[in-house]
Amino acid sequence: MDVFKKGVAVSTWQCAPDNGLSNWSQWAKSRWPFQWFGMKRVKDSIDDTPDFWNRYKEDIENARKLGCNSFRLSLEWARIEPRQGYIDEDAVKRFLDIFECLEQNKMEPSVSIHHFVHPQWFEELGGWTKEGNIELYVKFAVEAFKRFGKHAKLWSSFNEPTALATGGYIAGNFPPGKMFHFSLAGQVLMNLLKAHCKAYTAIKALPNASGTKFGLTHAMWKFRPAGKGVLYLPAKWACEWGTYCMGWDVVQNWMLTGHFEWRVPLRGVMHTWQHNGGKPPMDWWGIQYYSRPTVNWAMQPACPKGEIMSLMPYASDPEGLYECIQRSSEFGIPIYVSETGFPTFNDDHMQTVLDRYLKEILRAIGDGMDCRGYYIWTLVDNFEWAEGYTKPFGMYAWRPDGSMDRELKEGAKIFIRFNNLLPDNYEALKAIARRAVFKQKPTFADVLENAAATVGPGGHWDRAMA
Repeated sequence: MDVFKKGVAVSTWQCAPDNGLSNWSQWAKSRWPFQWFGMKRVKDSIDDTPDFWNRYKEDIENARKLGCNSFRLSLEWARIEPRQGYIDEDAVKRFLDIFECLEQNKMEPSVSIHHFVHPQWFEELGGWTKEGNIELYVKFAVEAFKRFGKHAKLWSSFNEPTALATGGYIAGNFPPGKMFHFSLAGQVLMNLLKAHCKAYTAIKALPNASGTKFGLTHAMWKFRPAGKGVLYLPAKWACEWGTYCMGWDVVQNWMLTGHFEWRVPLRGVMHTWQHNGGKPPMDWWGIQYYSRPTVNWAMQPACPKGEIMSLMPYASDPEGLYECIQRSSEFGIPIYVSETGFPTFNDDHMQTVLDRYLKEILRAIGDGMDCRGYYIWTLVDNFEWAEGYTKPFGMYAWRPDGSMDRELKEGAKIFIRFNNLLPDNYEALKAIARRAVFKQKPTFADVLENAAATVGPGGHWDRAMA
């Protein structure tokens, strides 16, 4: 039976930083470019943490209470290989314990090998700017799979490679904090995609890789101006380049042809590469979707009529998620919505947006798109990179001052209802989606619940949706 995945996604580092072993831990504690004024790169302190590393049993049990049958998590290269060539067996043991706990709670892991974070020693060697460093990553990926491969069938090489490249080398809000290095960002992205292909080939050649599905997760961002006309021309130009730098067309073309091309404003094409095998090797595709950000004429965040502004700040946009699934269907491989969510302190807003986003996933499935599951970002409010603890994505509330510790949010209860109402059997779920009437008021979960109530003992979901 093909199982439809219903889960949460977490980054181990964001819930338990690594005491200075990684690029992110080093960068988060440094001060630049305003070190003379005492300003840090990130908000809040990474010393305050929900501590998934030591409280994983509690967190995994809380995920089970949400009705999850899958759990997406990241390995931490810096913990496992804190010094080049040295494997920390205690860290390996801890990850094995985490996988065992997931098995005990009947949740299938989806494993990210690299989620923005790598060892500081790798960064000091030039990180992803050096093509020669790819082999160091591939070596770690193979070692990780040898250690943990039997515990998970779903693996991904990287989490959002375009976000890593753009954040680290254009926006400057990710390490190493470089700004407007457009050409270097393209080089980094190209090396990340090359590393994916090499890791895929190396892992698939291992004797215990039978049945393993190896993919990639991609941040699908499409920026839009809030209006038209001369006043909006600067915003239109900025949106086009923002969309380009996040790889909307670059990655799409690479996935369809294996050809990578990177342009730089006012300079033209700077990097090209053709994967020797044509289309890149990929067993599944992960969509990371939050919004299609809208900006006004002054290039400030705007909220379209009828939508809700999040704390990031970007507005809700459920139809954009459908567009991403539709666009990704061109690849001809299974799709997972590997991240989606909505950062807010307003439970009503969280419930409304999650209901509408999950409805769009089911609408896409009903229209014949091969979407095999969804993962909500995230389980517990965590350290949202440079934004610190100011963006509460979690299903459970946690605050660094100790005022809240893993308290279930009212807004998260819509997620529980979806998980409990939707069957694990993917074929049964497709039948539901084909027959569903996608209403917004009442919530779509209400539609499902009413349908379930009409079935009665021994009935069938597909008849209820006829």
